[in-house]
Amino acid sequence: MLKERISIVLLAIFIISFSNSSSVYASGKGKLRGFVTDSTNGEPISYANLAIKGTTLGAPSDNKGYYYIPSIPEGEHTVVVSFLGYQSQSIKVMIKADEITQVDIKLVPSNIRLQEISVVGERSVRENEIDLGLQKISKNEIEMIPTGFESDLFKTIQSSAGVSSTGDVTARYYVRGGSSNQNLVLLNGVTVYNPFHALGIYSVIDPEMISLAEFNKGGFGPEYGGRLSSVLNIITRDGNKSNFQANATAGMLSGKASLEGPIPGGSFLLTGRKSYYSKMLSKFLDGRDAPFDFYDFSFKINDQQPDWLKNGKFIVHGFFSGDRINNNDQLVEDYDIKNNILGINWYQIWASPLYSFISLSYSGYKAEVLPNLSDSKARLNKIRDITANFNFTYIYDSKDELDFGAEYKSLNSVLQEQNLYYQNINYEKKSDALSGFVKYKFYRYENFGIDLGMRVNFLSLTEKIPMLLEPRFNFTWRIHPLLSLKAAVCRSSQTLTTLSNDKELIAVFEPWTILPDNLSPAEATQYMLGIQAYMTEKLTLEIESYYKSQKLLSVPNRQKYDAHDADYINIDGESYGLECSSKYQNNFLFFKTAYSLSWSYLINGTEKYFPRYDYRHSLNIFSGFDLGEGFSLSLTWAFNSGMPYNPVDGSYYRLLITDPWDVSVLTVKPTQNWNMKEVKRLPFYHRLDIGLSKKFHTSFAEFTIDASVLNVYNRKNIFYFDIQTGKQINMLPFLPSISLRAEL
Repeated sequence: MLKERISIVLLAIFIISFSNSSSVYASGKGKLRGFVTDSTNGEPISYANLAIKGTTLGAPSDNKGYYYIPSIPEGEHTVVVSFLGYQSQSIKVMIKADEITQVDIKLVPSNIRLQEISVVGERSVRENEIDLGLQKISKNEIEMIPTGFESDLFKTIQSSAGVSSTGDVTARYYVRGGSSNQNLVLLNGVTVYNPFHALGIYSVIDPEMISLAEFNKGGFGPEYGGRLSSVLNIITRDGNKSNFQANATAGMLSGKASLEGPIPGGSFLLTGRKSYYSKMLSKFLDGRDAPFDFYDFSFKINDQQPDWLKNGKFIVHGFFSGDRINNNDQLVEDYDIKNNILGINWYQIWASPLYSFISLSYSGYKAEVLPNLSDSKARLNKIRDITANFNFTYIYDSKDELDFGAEYKSLNSVLQEQNLYYQNINYEKKSDALSGFVKYKFYRYENFGIDLGMRVNFLSLTEKIPMLLEPRFNFTWRIHPLLSLKAAVCRSSQTLTTLSNDKELIAVFEPWTILPDNLSPAEATQYMLGIQAYMTEKLTLEIESYYKSQKLLSVPNRQKYDAHDADYINIDGESYGLECSSKYQNNFLFFKTAYSLSWSYLINGTEKYFPRYDYRHSLNIFSGFDLGEGFSLSLTWAFNSGMPYNPVDGSYYRLLITDPWDVSVLTVKPTQNWNMKEVKRLPFYHRLDIGLSKKFHTSFAEFTIDASVLNVYNRKNIFYFDIQTGKQINMLPFLPSISLRAEL
């Protein structure tokens, strides 16, 4: 009852704010809008700073390069535009009363050397920005971090405060005590259900296609739903609008290529990657054979027709990936996993200060276990997701913003498998979901930023209805020009789950499905409090604390004793912690640290235990240097306290009936008895990685050689102990790699 009353109060605030905002500020002032792009290729520049000289007016460009500055006094003004790695510009503009003036701005790169080390732009002109828990990741930052055979977005995310992993051999990440299936991954607004290659060692997202990735650890707005822990919104590049360009990279694991260029009214981008020497991945698996074969392919076509639709942009995009694990042995099972994504986006700036984003997309996922003649059982999982999104943003003269929209999702999940008696089980569920959201951002106060949002679940994918209202609240108070206090509250629900076990070291088959009827949708409430301090113009310090309560999580039943017991049950969870991050950036150096102190628990009645991904301490230090003459150097050092595990009390032999039609055929299998009440922790983990890059030019192409060494001092970090032999299995050893990139 209390939650519903709070929600009603928030909705009342929305209505009052919407009805009064337009009349608070008198007319007689003009507006300025436009797009900020790169002068060399036409790519949008996200989060560039725009300021009206001699005033406190200004705004950053958004993730599509669009900016809008209202309430500018009429007359001639100078607009100062800046972004790290580009030459600042001062542009004269004439503002007329009650009119919108459009000025599109093309920034010129300072030089190649400055672009190499720039990560994301300088300090934003909007000091009351509501961005607690938000991290903006650029392609440059991804490529600077040494990650072995492939640059990888998820490895970059794993180095963030509040994010943990279960080892070197996986790109799966866990955010603030949530399981890996609680993370929403969006590619141009479309859900990616299997964002991993090669048993989860790498992500399927090639950094070559990335323009910007926005990673939010819990304070995400009401426009996002369906997950409890985090949202990763990946925006791909548009493609070069000025010239045709081709890139090719040959590494020790895979080769990749891209082609981009202008088309009438827009541009296109094609990227592709294919593995060709999977034996290199045996380094990730303690020398065992790794018969992986993977690929990914993407395309994006942008069309802008100012003659008949000014400030409108249509995008057609697609992404396809596949993983095949073929053991070439009839006694061993094989795996086949695929993603297929198609989407159409329409982005429109209207005559009034209103812009919209409308999209229609399809996301298909298929995973199959092919048992051959092994003891494994045939399993098949398919997801068909058709989603339509309608998002609108209205900007008032007061600088306030009103966002509203709706999402319709039609989803079909299929899970087919065999039980121990070779009986086929088919769990198929088709359902529709409809949700809406409204969000009001108070930007009118120079030292305050308030974001009040509400997500409403009108229809649910599950029979057991999740919470109707999901309030979201974000707050920024600029206490001092160099110090801001921030807070956020986020309520969310989840009706999809993976029927997997986070205790598995390497999860090959993780079937997605709509929750079975016996399970309730999961819910989470997260409270966040943070401080952001600008120690200097180049040095930023952020401290965040959080408490997250999770209800009705779907997990394997640890107390299943017979066939009548449920395979999965609902339990609760709890996590809390403190995170400290610092970042220093100039034209020649990028330095970042991230420290986390955290606790995570799963709670089943009176039983309270640690999940596998619970780290007490985590520290990541990264530095990138521009050495001149085309050389750049990067170093990463990571430290984690040990992961929890349950020790073995003893072992016994089980008699198994391997042939259900002949009970006389028995198999003896050694089985361990785990002490589920006692928890021990592995030793500390730490590792140093170094990367060196050299760029040089010829008459026909630009080449880049990237060399890296993982685990420089060959630290023997424990991955697990083999149950049968007791042998210690370590994570990555000393591992050098090299790749060559050519840009034509």
